[in-house]
Amino acid sequence: DNYYNDELNKMNEITSKKTSRSYESVLELFKDNEYSPQVYKGDIYNEEEKKFISGLSIVEIYHQFIKNIDERYSTIDTMTIAESAINSAGLSGKAADTLRNEYKKLGDRFEKLKENEEHKNLFFMGEIYGMHSFLFKTLFKSLILEIMIIVVLITAYLVNYEFENSTHHLAYSSKRGRKIIVDKLFASIISTIIVTTIIMGVSLLAYFTLFDYSGLWNVPISTALNWEDKLPYISWWNMSFAQYLLSAIGVVYICELLFAGITFVISKFLKNNYIVFFIFTIIFGGSILIPGFMPTSSNAIFITGFTPFCLILNPFLWFMGNGISTVFKYYEIITVGVWSVLLIILCTLCIKRFKRESIY
Repeated sequence: DNYYNDELNKMNEITSKKTSRSYESVLELFKDNEYSPQVYKGDIYNEEEKKFISGLSIVEIYHQFIKNIDERYSTIDTMTIAESAINSAGLSGKAADTLRNEYKKLGDRFEKLKENEEHKNLFFMGEIYGMHSFLFKTLFKSLILEIMIIVVLITAYLVNYEFENSTHHLAYSSKRGRKIIVDKLFASIISTIIVTTIIMGVSLLAYFTLFDYSGLWNVPISTALNWEDKLPYISWWNMSFAQYLLSAIGVVYICELLFAGITFVISKFLKNNYIVFFIFTIIFGGSILIPGFMPTSSNAIFITGFTPFCLILNPFLWFMGNGISTVFKYYEIITVGVWSVLLIILCTLCIKRFKRESIY
């Protein structure tokens, strides 16, 4: 308050000197069609004064928002949100009870968040700049899909190289031939890590060069200033922006490795790269559509959403309690954990099977 009031007094010193008028806020000045720096065509304000007033207008927006934080947060009831989500999704029975139970846990976390005052930290104002959704929804999602396509193509190419070039009889009949499949799996893993690192590294370097986050790395991701939509972002854990970013990057790496593993398994049954890519696309689309065909009274509607394909759809909601199907506290951990174990088993079985099957 003191900083804002001091700056407002400085502005009024300028306006009093130039127009013999004073204002209770920058907004009031902007509404003054006669002397507003946004409207006035003359040289009543110099460039430095215009820049100062413009900067103060941003400070004023933050000031007004911060004053109303407690009031806005006091109106949030997670159980009311739960009932609204249940009605909008048409849930009933066990599915509705499950969602209520998760939102009850979210309510406890929300109270803890307010107690810790995680929401009272300065950050880019979400309602104006939308930096969280721009970084983790627009940019991250685009990068994930881009990397996924490249990973699928590289993995299929590596696994089926001999079959595509009709050298499989020679290559796999040698003393080491059947063991090459293990090398191909590790080559796919290394290629996935390299591709992900290059694309993510270059893109994020460009992003953080363009947008200055200095002083914001340790700000809680659940700060009220990050509020963009109807509800503020509520993370399941007290995570700083830096911790959230690193966690999100970690999930990206694991998901891309899972996609490489899925492609490896498909490639062991199909020897054509184009068909492998087509089948992967079918699995991708099917995995996203399946939850929509589940009974709205059954928990199957949630269980079928625990796939890496569904996981990558909303990276801006990772580790958050803001989604309906992803509201579960350990959604990301369970998804990548279960699928990692599943694919390790499948890849191992595929390798053993390949060592015994006929080369055709």
